[in-house]
Amino acid sequence: MIRHIVLFKIKDFSSESERNEARQNILVTFRSLIGQIPQIRHYRVELDCVNGPCSLDVIIDSVFDNLEDLRAYQSHPAHLDAVELNKQWSASKVIGDFFFENLT
Repeated sequence: MIRHIVLFKIKDFSSESERNEARQNILVTFRSLIGQIPQIRHYRVELDCVNGPCSLDVIIDSVFDNLEDLRAYQSHPAHLDAVELNKQWSASKVIGDFFFENLT
């Protein structure tokens, strides 16, 4: 199995309410992919709860059976639309992928 983790840093906004709205928009946008892409085995989209100086803002934690399924997710039109929409809110992202054995 492959775990695919994406972390987003929100752009600087003029107010905290605009920043929070951007964070919520990212949650809604990426959570909408649940049920649309059959290759997804596990999918969580959450806000950072510490908000420390090194924290990023939004975390996507997803699991796929293999590299082919991850690539299918990454090239799926719904995912591509979400990525494009997200550009208006995010300043940067960090991605990590690794193989693991399902321990459940």
